[in-house]
Amino acid sequence: MSIEIIISLIAALGVGGILGALLNRRFEQQKQINDHDMKIFTQSNEILTEQKLHDITEFHLSGDHSINDDGFSALTKWCGFFEQTGNQYLDKRINKENQKLVNSSFQLTDFIARNFFTIKGQNPHNKNKYLKPDWNLDRGGNPTPEKEAKYDEYANKLEILTRETLKCYAEYRLSIKRILKI
Repeated sequence: MSIEIIISLIAALGVGGILGALLNRRFEQQKQINDHDMKIFTQSNEILTEQKLHDITEFHLSGDHSINDDGFSALTKWCGFFEQTGNQYLDKRINKENQKLVNSSFQLTDFIARNFFTIKGQNPHNKNKYLKPDWNLDRGGNPTPEKEAKYDEYANKLEILTRETLKCYAEYRLSIKRILKI
């Protein structure tokens, strides 16, 4: 395109027309980002809702240092969902909060995978795993005083990881509310 044609177009459209076109383009881009991010949130929320996360963390992990197979599966599937490139948020503010939550959730699930086990002689219909059951007298273990003290350390670590995950989830969910208005 020659310079004369460009000047003619600018004169015909005027500055307002060009500004309007630029703003309209920006609006359309933001709408596409929001639509994508809304889809990602909806899909991830089908895997792990806020209520399910609170049930897992508040009642099971913090309450009695246990987790059932369904709860652990939901946590790991949710983390796995966000490992996929196509499931990344496009809005940088949401993505930042989501990455903090995913990192915290990975630390929590790693701790659970390494330190939660079934109780010896456990009913096969009981799908729960427990924090170091051999170190806990209430779980049928016969721990030494040293193991009981170590159990308390592990319970404190579990509490810290659980609280951090809930804190990150609250920040993530607030960014979703603010930006996507849901």
